[in-house]
Amino acid sequence: MDASWRLEQAGKVLREEAQAILGLLETLGSDFSDTVGTILARPGKVAVTGMGKSGHVAGKIAATLASTGTPAFFLHPGEAIHGDLGVLDDGDTMLALSKSGETQEILDLIPLLRRLGIPILAMVCDRESTLAKEADHVLCLNVDRETGPLGLAPTSSTTAMLAMGDALAMVLLEEREFDVPDFAQLHPGGMLGRRFYLRVRELMHVGDALPVVGPETSLRQAIMVMTAKKLGIATVCSENGDLMGILTDGDLRRILEQVADTGAAEAAFLGTPVSRYMTTHPVVVSGDMLASEAVAIMETRKISHLVVSSGVRLEGVLHFHDCLRAKVV
Repeated sequence: MDASWRLEQAGKVLREEAQAILGLLETLGSDFSDTVGTILARPGKVAVTGMGKSGHVAGKIAATLASTGTPAFFLHPGEAIHGDLGVLDDGDTMLALSKSGETQEILDLIPLLRRLGIPILAMVCDRESTLAKEADHVLCLNVDRETGPLGLAPTSSTTAMLAMGDALAMVLLEEREFDVPDFAQLHPGGMLGRRFYLRVRELMHVGDALPVVGPETSLRQAIMVMTAKKLGIATVCSENGDLMGILTDGDLRRILEQVADTGAAEAAFLGTPVSRYMTTHPVVVSGDMLASEAVAIMETRKISHLVVSSGVRLEGVLHFHDCLRAKVV
């Protein structure tokens, strides 16, 4: 069998599974809306269950729901009837996945769920199945054949389940007005989480790491402090810690150009108080600002650092490299 045959067979599988997803559009109706309404009306979590391949899909659907504002977890039906049913609370909802709707482990749960007063939402391929008839609401997938030469392995049905689960999760997300910051708060380890969760306060340099000089400090001493602290900046503060201005690498370059143009003596220049050359109104941000917002300011203003201050008191310095290391950029 040559490469063209392999590609042809793969394409056939993809087309048939795509058709299974498109076929879901015809099944959408009041049951889908009522399923969403039931979940929203319940104060607890959504327990998602399924056996075999449907169970694997159930686990993914539970994870998607949980990460998009609808608390959910996977409950193995076999383990549920041997003690794990104890994880369910009064306000929970059960979403049960079964292609045939006749999975015995799930059917065994029905009287127990009824006793607990927990609504049953079914995702099946056969509306006339036992599970569908027992459920409060049914998401019928209408997949009558699996893809592949045997038509036996769960393929089109599990693809349709996964897609329907995504549709359910995304509609619930919008109903709950779950926004980017909410998503980021649940994903603090990811790139998006860092962009919308990390604050300037968590990345800024503080304490002994700060390059601080007084207004009467000479340029020579200020340069030594800047070199030692390696931030490309010196903050100029009064004795009580109030911010008066800053001196940057860029300022030094401009001063050197001025000295070269005027022919002033270098020694005299280096002995000049830093207050003569400092920038008295630097860009200042709050420590509570999102680091991603601080990055945007630095990019817009074409600067590599920001002074962090509360009122007039110096709190810290944020460098663009700090944001790069934290993968905010």
